[in-house]
Amino acid sequence: MKRKIKGYKWAAGLLCALPVAAFSQQTEPLTGAERLFNDGKRLFLRHDYAAARQTLSQYVSEAETADFRDEADYMLACTAYELGMPDRIDVLKTYLSAHPETRYANRVYSLIASAYFFEGEYREAIAVFRQCEVEALPAEERDACLLRRATSFLKTEDWTAAAFDFSVLKEVSADYRDDAVYNLAYIDYMRGKYKPALEGFLRVGQNGSYAELAPYYIADIYLKTGDYVRAKKTAEAYLDRNAAQKYAVQMARIAGEAAFGMEDYASAVRWLDGYCRQTSSPERNALYKLGMSHFKTGVYSKAVECLGKVTGKEDLMAQNAYLHIGLAGLQLKERNQTRMAFERASSMNFDPAVREQALYNYALCIHETSYSPFAESVTVFERFLNEYPNSPYAEKVDNYLVEVYMNTRSYEAALRSIDKISSPGPRILEAKQKLLFRMGTQQFAQADFEGAANYFTRSLQQGQYNQQTKADAYYWRGESEYRMGQYASAANDFRLYMEFALDKRTAEYGLALYNMGYVYFKQKLYDKARIWFQRCVDGGLLENRSVLADSYNRIGDCYFYNRLFAEAEKQYGQAVKMDASLGDYSLFQEGFVKGLQRDYSGKIQTLNRLITDYPQSQYMDDALYEQGRAFVQMDDTENAIRRYKELLGHYPESALSRKAANEIGLLYYQNDRYDEAIAAYKKVISDYPGSEEARLAQRDLRAIYVDLNKVDDYLAFASALPGGGSFDVSERDSLTYVAAERVYLRGNVAEAKASFVRYLQSFPQGAFSTDASYYLGLIAYQHKDYREALTYLEQVLKYSGSKYYGEALAMSAAIAYEDKDYSKALGLYKLLADRSASEEERVQAQLGALRSSSALKDTKEIISAASALLAHSKLLPEIKNEALYCRAKAFVREGRTGEGIADLKVLSADTRNVYGAEAKYLVAQLYFNEGKTGEAEKEVLDYIEVSTPHAYWLARSFVLLSDVYMKLGKDMEAKQYLLSLQQNYQANDDIAQMIETRLAKLKSVE
Repeated sequence: MKRKIKGYKWAAGLLCALPVAAFSQQTEPLTGAERLFNDGKRLFLRHDYAAARQTLSQYVSEAETADFRDEADYMLACTAYELGMPDRIDVLKTYLSAHPETRYANRVYSLIASAYFFEGEYREAIAVFRQCEVEALPAEERDACLLRRATSFLKTEDWTAAAFDFSVLKEVSADYRDDAVYNLAYIDYMRGKYKPALEGFLRVGQNGSYAELAPYYIADIYLKTGDYVRAKKTAEAYLDRNAAQKYAVQMARIAGEAAFGMEDYASAVRWLDGYCRQTSSPERNALYKLGMSHFKTGVYSKAVECLGKVTGKEDLMAQNAYLHIGLAGLQLKERNQTRMAFERASSMNFDPAVREQALYNYALCIHETSYSPFAESVTVFERFLNEYPNSPYAEKVDNYLVEVYMNTRSYEAALRSIDKISSPGPRILEAKQKLLFRMGTQQFAQADFEGAANYFTRSLQQGQYNQQTKADAYYWRGESEYRMGQYASAANDFRLYMEFALDKRTAEYGLALYNMGYVYFKQKLYDKARIWFQRCVDGGLLENRSVLADSYNRIGDCYFYNRLFAEAEKQYGQAVKMDASLGDYSLFQEGFVKGLQRDYSGKIQTLNRLITDYPQSQYMDDALYEQGRAFVQMDDTENAIRRYKELLGHYPESALSRKAANEIGLLYYQNDRYDEAIAAYKKVISDYPGSEEARLAQRDLRAIYVDLNKVDDYLAFASALPGGGSFDVSERDSLTYVAAERVYLRGNVAEAKASFVRYLQSFPQGAFSTDASYYLGLIAYQHKDYREALTYLEQVLKYSGSKYYGEALAMSAAIAYEDKDYSKALGLYKLLADRSASEEERVQAQLGALRSSSALKDTKEIISAASALLAHSKLLPEIKNEALYCRAKAFVREGRTGEGIADLKVLSADTRNVYGAEAKYLVAQLYFNEGKTGEAEKEVLDYIEVSTPHAYWLARSFVLLSDVYMKLGKDMEAKQYLLSLQQNYQANDDIAQMIETRLAKLKSVE
């Protein structure tokens, strides 16, 4: 509170109303200049300073002698002071410079000091007063200057010098005694000497001049010294006299704080609330007491609001405010705000008791809400026990820590904590068993199957503290082993799961049966596989119709491979009924086995259902080809050719199209339609050079020409083909190649390579030159000699009909990707996807296309490749996640934010993997970018609840939440989240800078 010094509007002229030197009596007539001087002097003495200045200035300009120049200049300098001229200080200083020996020097210094004083330049005033002998001035002038000098010391907080001057003034001046007493009391007040200060204020408090000022300090001294009754009484009496008085607002504060001290919280609220409404910058202490009064009266929302405004500093008040914000939040059930308030209070060291209470409550909040984004659930309980081992809360905290181990999502932190315990009991070991199991599932979600299996093994090594956890560890270790192709180990673990599972009527038990079927199916042990798949469908445990449909398909496959076609047909039919989404495979297989049973009409009808119901099916080319074969079996040549031509038209790159093209020629040939047969065979030879089908076509073409006695025509055609058109395989050619291939298959790679090279040198256009080039390319590729590999693989790629064409494409695409020639890789992968015969190969090709287009940042290609991948009904979760992630980000870059968010939401359902972790953050960020702060806040708060092992993205979400709250004007909440993040996130990355930037911004607006 700045004090107001009373009584500065005295006549400044007192310092200038000085006896001007008497002039000798004039005996001679006055000159014009002398008359001007005398007139100016009379006006000056009458205090008519403006007229005096005008007259004296005229005198100075007209006087021919300097007889009265000193006196005239002095009076002119004084008029500049008295008239308040802007340059008065310079005029006074100029006078002193012009008249260094003047007898008026002391008085002029007092004028200069006084001028500085009235301009508020107190330090300059003090400096000039030090050159002035104030005591030498006449009494009235002395006292005025003494007051000004004392006040200047007061203004610059030189309490000692000010007190000395006011003490002197108190003794020598009757006029200024009350001023001196008041200001001496004020100095004592500022020095914390409340007893003498109170005596002084009481002495002058009844005086009219200080009736408005002194009561404020009297009341405040009572407040500061704990005399709350007198403080409140004084303040209320002051306000009763006139609520509009100068210190009315501050008196309301004092009354409120005094009421708080008297524990009259309702009265404190009334006074302090009124005070805060009347000032734009209420005192922090008053806000704190208002908040605490609201807390004491049970108005918790107001308590949080007021106490939040005093947390800008790091001190005891802030620590206690945070504690009570937390306690109020408990009543309001505002768990996030509550938790962070306790956290902040527990991080401060000003009051150990407050810190202990806050830390205990912080730990309980975390435990009760399962909040642990950065392992707080474990670390806070550990921290409490370390800091307060003798606390009355210690035993409870110890018990809570065991519960935390059992339920935490901060697995690594919990395991580190358990490992510190020298003799863990059974409950702790059970918690460790569960934690290791959960770490395994976390690694599994990230497709780290080897790491997952290791954790499951460690969990099993803990013993059987929890039988269900043990059973689950067997199950998921079996899943991990299955993904790694370790089928025998997987089968053993699935059996152990089924042995130890407590409830054998669960969906998970049904999946174990299903997985056992696949373990044997992958090993081609179809009889065993069928038994397990049958147990799966018969058990009635699975609600997932897709899994059941797949089980029926696999049972059908097992019958199929054992040539039990009627049984297989029934199972495929069941699969279609169970889940239509998998119906294309089921219908194809059903049609195929009908053909094997010579039900060609049924085969055609079934495949027609596939073609009609699943126009985008990957089995379309297979269906058309098999229909063609069925028509052949029915001797319906025209329909057979029609189907084959339809296949060629829609799927020219399919391997089945090569066969169909050859079949067309053969059908024409068998029906003596030689011209059409010749045309068909020539097309096979030209469209699929190097293929087995081309070799067969040329063989049949030669036979036709011979039958037609047109051998010359055949030779002319053949001679125009690459290599002279010879498709005859000499014995030496064949034997040389076969020998090299057998060496390779025995694993002698170096010898095989030399043999293949010799073969190509001997038979550069040999029947097996493409095959030899493939093997040489494969050998170089396996040895990472990609340059050499490409030289051979390019030879293979010249012949699209080669049986190794697809593998050559795959290796060439991989080399291009490795070389960062992403455009080339993309083209090759897309071609490979179009030509892939199996779904597995097609998935890998589409995945390569996705990664290549992502490297190119080609959003349209990314969306296309990802969408193609996601169209597969059975896709490994890790591939599905990658495809969704890439497509979502491409959608956003294309401005299709809604579609991007849809994909990201699918991903964010599982934040255990890195794609889901980032996706959850991105959804919130996109909402924020679109101005949807409510949705962004909800998404982040949900993220905090579900948590993730990928702490960076959760930390980014905390930063984003602070942005949300700043935008909403909730600066306190923004700051709390940032401080919580700063306290708990320790990684060395860009998060720290993000926090600092935002905290600085919040501080700038406090």
